[in-house]
Amino acid sequence: MADHPYPSPQARTGAPQGPGPSKVVVAAVGSRGDVVPFANLAARLAAAGHDVTLVTHAAYSHLANPSLRLAPVASDPRALLAGPAARAVRRASPRGLNRTRHHFADFLHAAQEPAGAVLPGADLLIASTFAVAAVDEALRQSVPVVRAHMWPEYSGLTGPMPLLPYGWLLPGPARRLARGALRRAEPFLGGLDGWWERGRLHLVARHPVGLTTATLGSLYAFSPRLVAPLPSDGVVTGWWTDPDPPQLSPEVAQALDDGDDWIYVGFGSMEQDDPDELLARVDAACERLGVRAVVQLGQVRGSPHPHLLCIGEEPHDELFGRTRAVVHHGGAGTTGAVVRSGVPSVVVPHFADQFYWASRLYSLGVAPRHAPRAFSSERLLARRIEEALAPQMTRRAAELADGVRSEDGCGHAVRQVEEWLVQARSG
Repeated sequence: MADHPYPSPQARTGAPQGPGPSKVVVAAVGSRGDVVPFANLAARLAAAGHDVTLVTHAAYSHLANPSLRLAPVASDPRALLAGPAARAVRRASPRGLNRTRHHFADFLHAAQEPAGAVLPGADLLIASTFAVAAVDEALRQSVPVVRAHMWPEYSGLTGPMPLLPYGWLLPGPARRLARGALRRAEPFLGGLDGWWERGRLHLVARHPVGLTTATLGSLYAFSPRLVAPLPSDGVVTGWWTDPDPPQLSPEVAQALDDGDDWIYVGFGSMEQDDPDELLARVDAACERLGVRAVVQLGQVRGSPHPHLLCIGEEPHDELFGRTRAVVHHGGAGTTGAVVRSGVPSVVVPHFADQFYWASRLYSLGVAPRHAPRAFSSERLLARRIEEALAPQMTRRAAELADGVRSEDGCGHAVRQVEEWLVQARSG
């Protein structure tokens, strides 16, 4: 952990001593798939008797357990992912990234005020990778921080570096150099503050913390069966799932039970440049393979093509198990749901850690090589789906699922958090 201009957690006074219920703030900043696991963890902590507040985007407040206390964040991930900043990332445009960096900075900064309002008196903050404003505020208030990641975002200079596409393929020295450069840039992700003094412009990071800044430890919310090497500086818990997930809507359940072979196609929060063309290619691929596809794509509903059924929001853990293969973007949450369902993947990564998960699923033999985001033809898509449907890949996906379904990620995380709380109180 880097040095920061904050008082140490040990300087706090009045913190409760010994085990017992604690005041815990959970901050989750990111897409829908980033928020859901933290909402599940917050619910498990509350069920264990702790006083929990969830700080997350107002747009996703409906994803949290109704009994949880919420501190809404105004920034909307859907607007960010549909806007120019996300397009610049997808196109890897340095000029576009430079012009739109303030969009991302303001998105991250929006969590500062709601986090600051609920942190006084808290015993612990559990913060997602991009909850930098909440971490900054916790350190200012001397609240201990646990960092939680849905991908292997290790604090040192080793490890796979998932946020840089194909960074894990770099030779060790080159990867350490690249990671070092990214670490030095991280404190500026939340934006800059500046002022003039004696004719000179002074600029400072608005939230001078990194993506891994923590005071107690780090949690990794994925299965240890998927990642190598495992981190040396944190605890891999398994995925943070809902023990009582919602059921499919009767209409979708009935459609999937009609006897056809179904696949799933959906890309989470990732915006598509030409949804109509994408649907046409998916339909043509389905026709080639003799299957039908249940599709989640924006606001499209019904059957715009003969082999497609476009649906709204449905629980992935229930939906994927009813299909033979899942075509998805490789987001961390979606990847976990597919693996638990026991069916193969066809991954179409768009940016960041999605390329890493595509690589891991391929290495584990439960997905073919990832497909490009802009399919050149329905033949390419059909070929990838056909590879995923091969008996050997289907068998490997089922075997992997058998190994991960017994993992209680939330339970493991709650026990570790409670251990850290005891340490913080006695420290």
